[in-house]
Amino acid sequence: MATNKDIIEKLDCVQTKLMSGELEEIHQTVKEIKEVLLDPEDGLIVRVNKNTFWRKELDADEFKLLLRWKQSVTHSMWIAYTALTGIILKLMFWT
Repeated sequence: MATNKDIIEKLDCVQTKLMSGELEEIHQTVKEIKEVLLDPEDGLIVRVNKNTFWRKELDADEFKLLLRWKQSVTHSMWIAYTALTGIILKLMFWT
């Protein structure tokens, strides 16, 4: 377990190594990234949340429409296959 003295020594070491402006550059970069991510109007998190909301909203409606369409097509195909089979059987046996 690190003591306060060890922590202070390591912080001093970091401070001496980063005195050439690197610390300020890192701070500025982190600040810019934070602004891009957390902007309440146009931030990345806001855009992802909006996208997820609309995708969920549209997917539910589109999925229901797709299921209805599939049922209609399946029903129509059964009717067409039955009629075609009846016509073929009539031509083969009752001509």
